[in-house]
Amino acid sequence: MSPPNELSAIDFVNPYLSARRQWVCTQLANALPNTLTKLMSSDPGTRAKFEDWTGQSQSKLETAWTNEGFKRATTPEERQKGVWIRNGGGAVTTSCEGLIGTLFRKIEAAGHGHRAKTGTAATSFSLCGCDKWGKEPDKPVVGWHWFSERSRSVHPRAGDFFQVGIPAGEKRWELRHVGVITGYAEGDTPEWETVEAGQGGPSAGADWMQRKPWRPVNPVDKRNMKKVLMGWLDIDEHFGG
Repeated sequence: MSPPNELSAIDFVNPYLSARRQWVCTQLANALPNTLTKLMSSDPGTRAKFEDWTGQSQSKLETAWTNEGFKRATTPEERQKGVWIRNGGGAVTTSCEGLIGTLFRKIEAAGHGHRAKTGTAATSFSLCGCDKWGKEPDKPVVGWHWFSERSRSVHPRAGDFFQVGIPAGEKRWELRHVGVITGYAEGDTPEWETVEAGQGGPSAGADWMQRKPWRPVNPVDKRNMKKVLMGWLDIDEHFGG
């Protein structure tokens, strides 16, 4: 909750957006009114909302991490590396795609259209339609736009879903992250505000969902400069205009 007389995200929902976009932004503003609020998988006060918005839970995450080769750190040396640790790499389960999958369902349930049935199907972690090897689809996903092809008139808008990845060759990607754009300003240095799940992870011992403040789009992730904003899924186009 925001302190009395302090503006929250609900006060900044653009009334000129489509009804669908306003609905998405309002729902997320109610869940996350400011950048200080977190919905955490391990917090008794917020885990119910976390589970509602991501379909994940602390127990599901810990089971997945165990299956992916992680173990809970026990020694002081291990704890310096994180709450859950493993040797080697590989897939890591987080809740970021759970947020997108939840919104796919909630938008339809609220009567704001139906997902596109033509073109390549978007999934909750492959909004662009890339296959499991990261290859770009031959038939585009309805509503998908590559960020490199944006223009002054065609660019992300509040309510759209975004995808982050790492270029892995011609028309091939390593898919890394998805989330929701809640504010965007086009220009020589594009800026945005987002709501994202999949924050935290094994090293933190829990996942959470939060609102990230206005900032330049690039770099997407200062911890890994190879990551780029691949593009966005226009929800008005994808759910029927």
